Order: sequence, then structure tokens, then C-alpha cells
Amino acid sequence: MGDNMLHETLRKVLDTRSGVILPNSPQKGNCYETVFDAEWKGNVHFVVVMSEFRRNPGHYHVIRDGQPISPTYTFTKTDESLFRKMQRLIDDIENGKFSSKKTLSERITSFVEQNGAVSCMNNTKWRELLGALNENMKNIEIQYKNIFDEKAPDEYWELYGDEDIEHMNPAQIQWLKIKHTITEYRHRGALLPPETESYDKKEELMQIFRKYNIPYEYDESENAFVVFGYK
Repeated sequence: MGDNMLHETLRKVLDTRSGVILPNSPQKGNCYETVFDAEWKGNVHFVVVMSEFRRNPGHYHVIRDGQPISPTYTFTKTDESLFRKMQRLIDDIENGKFSSKKTLSERITSFVEQNGAVSCMNNTKWRELLGALNENMKNIEIQYKNIFDEKAPDEYWELYGDEDIEHMNPAQIQWLKIKHTITEYRHRGALLPPETESYDKKEELMQIFRKYNIPYEYDESENAFVVFGYK
């Protein structure tokens, strides 16, 4: 089903009640296109988004101020079952279920205010730091705490295997620890232990910190740099 046809179908089958269906002026970004957008007071929107690549599913959710305040639901086909699920979400909006839901930005602000936290980084510095690490040392070991995590992790893992930090709002990072020693393993056969070789990236990391003016501390007990998002 084409995007314009899907828009017209949703106009017919969904009852947005007090929600106003906005004109079909598709907004594109990152290969996705908003094909249906209904707005309620308080800048609450129900939006349906389709990928430009047909192999990828569409999705729908509730947003406020451009940020999701509901889970994101995916779909691969349009049928009566999908329309019923969409209608239930719209009914929840109409009944006020999302009137007190906080956006991610509001949750971050609440954390800062409630904990008296002082910001040590900004999103630009985080992106510069993470971009430099991804470009120059993907196999560096890291550990970090999200401000919404109840407890800190107790293990390190390689940066290239972490899918969350790539898509996370950097303002959620309470602190990031970076080990400066990289160990590489070479397979020598089924009956022999792997051969290992270690590289110390301490000076390279300090060059990155200096280049982007990143504040850091050094944890002697863990031989790791610590970059605080908040203190």
C-alpha cells in the first residue's frame, strides 16, 4: 500500500475524536516518512511512520514535543488487527493516559533537579568523544551507567559490541569508564591456547581528551579513565 493510500485509509478507519488529523505533508528523515499525524491539545501526537525501504517495517507511537512517550509498535502489514491496535492507542490518548507522561528530556531534567546533579558534559562533547573512539579504537573496553539504571554494571565490554550507546541520548550517561589497554587474541589451532598481545592506548586517549576538551579523571584501582556526565 502506497504512503498516500495508507494515509487516506487511516483517515477513514480511525476515529481520532478530539484529535485533529494534520494534512498529509510527509516529513522525511533518516529514510523514514511520517504518513499519518493526528494532534491533541498539549502537543500530543499519534504518528505512523513508514520506511522508504519496503523490507523494513512501519511503526507508530505517541509523541510530545517530538519525543516518544509511548512504546514504539512495529508492523509489516496493514489489516483490521493493526487498525484495532492503533485505535486502542488513540483511545488511550483521548482518555488522558498520556497527559502526565514525561518525555526523555523531562525525565533527564527531573533527575538533575532531584539529585542536585551538575552537568560536566554536553551532547556535542559526548558525540565527539564517542565518534573518536569508534573511529580509532572500536575494541577499547568501556563501562557506563545510565542515569536511569538502579545500579552500576560490574563488567567491561568492547565498544564495538555496544548497540545501545550508539542510539542513546548522551545526556543519559551518568559516567563512562574507558580501559586504556587493548588485548588482541590470535587463534593458533584447536589444541593450542590463543596467542595474546596487549596495546596501551593511554596516550592516544589523552590526546582525544585534549583535542575535544573532555574533562576526565583516572581510576587507579581499575586502570581506567572516567568521564562524568554528571556529578
